[in-house]
Amino acid sequence: MPTLTVATLCAQLGLPVPAQGAAHELQAIRPLHEAQQADLSFLDNPAYKAQAQNTRAGAVLVRQTEAALLPPATIAIICAQPYVAYARALQVFYPTPAVVGGVSQFAVVSSKATIHPTARIEPYAVIYSGAVVGEGAHIGAHVVLGEGVTIGAHTRVAAHASLERCTVGHDCLIHAGVRIGQDGFGFAQSGTELIKIPHLGKVQIGSHVEIGANSTIDAGALNNTVLEDHVKLDKQVQIAHNVHLGQGVRIAAQSAVAGSTSLGAYTVLGGQVGVAGHLKIAEKCMVAAQSGVIKSYEAPGTVLAGMPAVPIAQWRQQMAMIALAAKRANRVGKAANAPAVPPAMAAPAAPRQQNPAMPSVQPAATATRAAAQPPAPTTPLPIGVGGEANTANPFVGADFTS
Repeated sequence: MPTLTVATLCAQLGLPVPAQGAAHELQAIRPLHEAQQADLSFLDNPAYKAQAQNTRAGAVLVRQTEAALLPPATIAIICAQPYVAYARALQVFYPTPAVVGGVSQFAVVSSKATIHPTARIEPYAVIYSGAVVGEGAHIGAHVVLGEGVTIGAHTRVAAHASLERCTVGHDCLIHAGVRIGQDGFGFAQSGTELIKIPHLGKVQIGSHVEIGANSTIDAGALNNTVLEDHVKLDKQVQIAHNVHLGQGVRIAAQSAVAGSTSLGAYTVLGGQVGVAGHLKIAEKCMVAAQSGVIKSYEAPGTVLAGMPAVPIAQWRQQMAMIALAAKRANRVGKAANAPAVPPAMAAPAAPRQQNPAMPSVQPAATATRAAAQPPAPTTPLPIGVGGEANTANPFVGADFTS
């Protein structure tokens, strides 16, 4: 791990050197609440302003408007985008180790494959005829590269990935367990018979692309599946046949894009998003997590949410209406389930006027029959509205026992 002065770090990040503390040495990058005098930190999210006020960091990447929050002993490195500067500082402090070229004696490499002398092939990798591995590329253990697969310079393919019918550009990172270039999900139905559609296309991957662990990218049916430069896929992402992902598209974990759909440049899909097939999504659109997109949106910058996905303002209105309807239904339900007032708690009936012609004392036979009748059943005590046992019981009071 390198030790850098503030001045050296600023030079590498293209930032102005602070007037004070340029010679201060930094050794690591840590969060605001953990950083000490030899550490660099950053403030980008307003939620961490309190931590910035109490940090012990030697230097902090911070906007000019928030520099005054830092303690006097902390050096403010002013930048317009602290999070971007932090990402670049990480690469300075923790650079990727250089690849040491060589082919393991336990790898299986076809004599008709082309391996650059500076590339590294780990044990148990299998590389078939016609495959090309470029300068400084790193092929991990148990990786399989099919016939004709091309890996660009300085691209890393991590352990247990399987690539066939594809070309990969330079400076890419393909994580463990990725599957690229297998057949897509295509069948034609004739009666009860499902006829497999052979996939004749390939997968074309640009440069500076990152594909998360256990993600899958299908080969095209006739044309190619295309991922342009700087596409970033999270873990467990499914890209179907003939999908086209524009430059800088980002897709979060467990999302899937169905066949022949195109996503415009710098579009972002949240986690667990599903996009139906044969759609066109414009550039710089955003889709909220767990949404389902079932129609095209060709207006750039549209923000979508819901199932089915709609513009987010419409989705918020829908959610508000659902919440209001549920609130009204809850009130109606409570009113319908309210316990009836028992006869004993009702207002006493007015005394019956005696007819002067009638005797005030009941005949003996009538009194005897009344005494012989069993007592009226008592009203059971309710357990409360909605069946909740802990609801206050209005039947229990001075004149009642539970």
